[in-house]
Amino acid sequence: MSIQELLPLLHQLSRADKLRVLQYVANDLAVDENLEVMFTGREYEIWSPYDSADAARQLYALLEEDKQEAHSSKDL
Repeated sequence: MSIQELLPLLHQLSRADKLRVLQYVANDLAVDENLEVMFTGREYEIWSPYDSADAARQLYALLEEDKQEAHSSKDL
């Protein structure tokens, strides 16, 4: 099947099926390139801002400090 025949068929797919096609093609390319295959039963750690109160306090303090410095420099 040629790409010209395939594209109209892909266009008719649902969003979920299009995402599955993308996943399949990405995995297939990774195998062809001898790369580590993604999306297949692996867990990937994702950082989340939840439970990061200390980081939020630090960021807030830095923003307040920057705001005060900007206000002080206007007075000069």
